[in-house]
Amino acid sequence: MIPCRASCPHFCEGCHKTCAQWKKFQQQQLIQRRRKKAYLEYHKEVCNTIIRQCYRLQPYSVYR
Repeated sequence: MIPCRASCPHFCEGCHKTCAQWKKFQQQQLIQRRRKKAYLEYHKEVCNTIIRQCYRLQPYSVYR
């Protein structure tokens, strides 16, 4: 569903393909998704590093 459907007084079917506000909204969503992805990738790497360090502190027999 298009979020501007209920709030835009100029809404008509298919207008989102040429609407400047819609393109701006889509660009903001793209930036927000990239930020979230970068945040999750960073913290995933931090957690994986900590997990690897914890495994290295374990005795060798734990691996077998």
